Amino acid sequence: MRKELKYELKYGRIHPLTELPDRQRFVNTLANSTANKLALLNVNGFWNFNHTFGYEVGDQILKTISQRLKRRFSGAVVFHLGADLFAILAGKEVALEHFLQNIESCLWYFGYSPIEVANERIYTPLRIGVAIGYDDLFLNAEFAIKQAKRIGKDLMVYDAAIPSLCTPQSTARADVEWERTIREGLKKGRFDVFAQSIEGGKIPKFECLVRLHHPDGRIISPYLFLDHAKRANLYGAITKIVIQKSFVFFADKHAEFSINLALSDILDQNRIDFLFEKMYEFNVADRLTVEVTEGEGIENHPEVISFLSSLKSQGVKIAIDDFGTGYSNFEYLVKLQADFIKIDGSLIKNIHKNAIHKAVVETMVTFAQKMRMQTVAEFVANEEIYLTCKELGIDYFQGYHFSEPKPFASLVLR
Repeated sequence: MRKELKYELKYGRIHPLTELPDRQRFVNTLANSTANKLALLNVNGFWNFNHTFGYEVGDQILKTISQRLKRRFSGAVVFHLGADLFAILAGKEVALEHFLQNIESCLWYFGYSPIEVANERIYTPLRIGVAIGYDDLFLNAEFAIKQAKRIGKDLMVYDAAIPSLCTPQSTARADVEWERTIREGLKKGRFDVFAQSIEGGKIPKFECLVRLHHPDGRIISPYLFLDHAKRANLYGAITKIVIQKSFVFFADKHAEFSINLALSDILDQNRIDFLFEKMYEFNVADRLTVEVTEGEGIENHPEVISFLSSLKSQGVKIAIDDFGTGYSNFEYLVKLQADFIKIDGSLIKNIHKNAIHKAVVETMVTFAQKMRMQTVAEFVANEEIYLTCKELGIDYFQGYHFSEPKPFASLVLR
């Protein structure tokens, strides 16, 4: 295997920028080698580097990434497949444990070791999909990296020796079935909006959450269908339903409320125009909070900063949702002009018995207080968690300890 790869390096096509074997050479090598391990890597939000700093800086970043990868995977071969996509191919002579350790080390190193170029310190966090032991390594590695993006993880590993319910074939079938269910739901008015209380303030406060009424009577959580809606280009229609129904309900209520917007919502001018139109129609701006999710790389989009500034000028508040996942940084909060930090449930759910999580959250709260931001603890499931969060100085609390999401009709508000 190593001999085959050395041949490819010596005689194969080389990417002119990174001096790594290119995509065509990767395809040829994969088809004619005995490789049994493949990792695909890309950089979260890379295109923003070109957009923000220029293509010359973007090219320098790619060169540095290439050098870092070559140093870390001396027993395998690194390919540059184009743009910010890289592949690492290894054979049986590279121990699986060693290969995976290098992958995990890469995640940490790239996430926390900035590249210094053009007087800028630029972080390049990776997303990685790994396939092991499959006949079609590329198909399964590609599926792994897409799954990682889909569920908001940095790394996804698929091993042919470990059966998985989630495969490229099963996912494609599920997408078809869910697209049909979502289209029918939109056509027949099966999407509804529930509200979950956020405790701790003098004025009632709620987060608006979409639900799907399935024909069999079940109420379906968005966790199960939103990713399918995005892939079917139906997500925008659901966002508009949430905006319309929540604004109608809260227009005449003495309460504050929040809605969630994804990066795809913010970058779609039609949806943004709809949001502002409804804000003016129902006069809810001063009671509205827009929640944006930390993990989508939103801080790298100038359009997002401009949009959030426009909201703030109308009296709308900004919340950063799921803060504490991925490579969280506090500068990001200031850049996005956040009013609220919603601390991710993964840090909150065991905070009463996990000293590390408690220390991390305490740091977040201290920073928020200094920046005059307020904090919200998500996933507050019992009294112990609530008391620990309260002890740390968290301002608001949300979770099943107080209330599950409820239909608007069941809320008692004046």
